Amino acid sequence: MTQPVTEIVRIPLQPGASIEDANSPAGKIMSETLATLAQQDHYQRAYLGRQVENSSIVQLYIDWDSLDGHKKFMNQSYYSPFIKHLLSIVDGGLGVEHANLSPHPPAVALSGTTKVTEVVEHYFPADISEADRSSFETNLKEFAKVLEKKAEGYTGWAGGWVIEELEHEAVQGKAKVWHSCIGWQSVDAHMAFRETQDFKDNVHLMRPESKKAITMHHVPFQAI
Repeated sequence: MTQPVTEIVRIPLQPGASIEDANSPAGKIMSETLATLAQQDHYQRAYLGRQVENSSIVQLYIDWDSLDGHKKFMNQSYYSPFIKHLLSIVDGGLGVEHANLSPHPPAVALSGTTKVTEVVEHYFPADISEADRSSFETNLKEFAKVLEKKAEGYTGWAGGWVIEELEHEAVQGKAKVWHSCIGWQSVDAHMAFRETQDFKDNVHLMRPESKKAITMHHVPFQAI
């Protein structure tokens, strides 16, 4: 049975690129990019937004039927011109990874009542043991229960292991990464919860000893 996958794309925009203005050069290119994606056989849906902490970086999440489904698109003759067209508004290169997020689709943490998504990545040694992986996943489930019961403005969670091994300065060599999308009604709601005793009593569940690094930022996604 094939497993659905979410492609996670980090797009650092060139200065002044306004993808929100459909009549601007950058806006037209982004609209064409999304239109091309929507025409692919194994495409399901997409979510787009700028990082709150660094508005020059756009994040695009794309749900596919499977990793092979995305690869079939990448093997098309028009894929290279498609990427080249997108890169014309990019400052540097694209960051691309795939994750098996649960639940799928991860819409509960990216759209609907979710107005902003806390995006968290935990970096572990590539050779993390099965025991440490299992313990971490169990702890995340416990933390999610705390959010459901105690966090005002919490709307949902989707998470899973990234398929590729990624690099991080805190890890020597490649890292195994867990990607979390945590939905909130606002950034303020998330920040307010961080000041509560419930957060302080349970945050250790999100900070396992086996991790090497954690990154976090917020993105108000729009479902495409």
